[in-house]
Amino acid sequence: MKAVIIGAGFAGQVHAAALAACGVEVAGIITSRMETAEAFAKQWNIPKWGTELELAFGDDIDAVHICTPPTTHGWMVKELLKHGKNVLCEKPLSFDAGEAEEIAKIARESGRICALTFNVRYHMAAQKAREIIQSGEFGRPLIIHGNYMQEFNAFPAPLDWRYKPELAGTMRAVSEIGSHWIDLAQYISGKKVTAVSAMFGNFHPDRILADGMMYPTDADVKGEPIHIVSEDAAALTFKYEDGAMGNVLLSEISPGRGNRLTLEITCQYGNLWWNEEDNNILYTAKKGEGVKMEVFAFGNGFTDTFRTLLGNYYGAIASAKEAAPQGGAIASVVENWPTFEEGAQVTAVCCAAAKSAEEDSRWVTV
Repeated sequence: MKAVIIGAGFAGQVHAAALAACGVEVAGIITSRMETAEAFAKQWNIPKWGTELELAFGDDIDAVHICTPPTTHGWMVKELLKHGKNVLCEKPLSFDAGEAEEIAKIARESGRICALTFNVRYHMAAQKAREIIQSGEFGRPLIIHGNYMQEFNAFPAPLDWRYKPELAGTMRAVSEIGSHWIDLAQYISGKKVTAVSAMFGNFHPDRILADGMMYPTDADVKGEPIHIVSEDAAALTFKYEDGAMGNVLLSEISPGRGNRLTLEITCQYGNLWWNEEDNNILYTAKKGEGVKMEVFAFGNGFTDTFRTLLGNYYGAIASAKEAAPQGGAIASVVENWPTFEEGAQVTAVCCAAAKSAEEDSRWVTV
């Protein structure tokens, strides 16, 4: 099995490590700068590097990993599918609901194996939570809520591609961390979001930039003034299928919160909750029976979730190659990964949230 990675940032590093753990050879690395590509290639012992997409078109390449900023995803996916490549893309699939739907349609019609990196699904406790809900033991989900809190963009914060609309769009908290939460909530509950009411918080649109770090305008630093358009935080209220309701609070500016994703699903006859910072503990409860805590003593972590996703993905590619050695399209592979269709639906939720926030939190249908 051979792969090509596009993008040498944090995501590219995570993908390279997971591919190595899964025994997939990284045959090429593509970045926008030759020196960056060469450095990444030397770090991971990759034989080919470059700046052009053609490097990924070789007949020996089984899949291409897109690890670039979100605004580049659409055209890259389309071009790779045109050349018959299987594609694994970082989220979000797009910032435009129409484009995301178009990409999903093209991917489905191509017969290629395409996936998104909603890896949080693959924590053992998250898988068990989905199993409980799907079994029907707890009845129909009624309330689906939680939060996702990080400290990465609290002051002082680095100015990177996430703050540049031409690369990251005009959203940040919702599209970057919120997309993970939305996918996980829908995946475990089995219920899709049908409408959104949202409020965005951009608490410091004007900032001071000094030595690559951003500060509030009242900070005792000297630098150049900059303007930021994306949100630091967001409060989203949801309507789900079958009358379920819920909400999520998203923040990228909460000190002490490294990666706190929490999810609680209240059903007719039971309740369950989980958070990613204690990822190997799942809590469940039924009325009058107290709280039960299941500990996954030989559980997994963030890195393992990527390996599981890639293991499922490349296992399907191997099966497809065995069934059609000449590279014909395979539509019968069992999809055990986040699909482009699911990614397009999450994009639609994010876009609805942005529209709602622009219009004083009015309800917007997904």
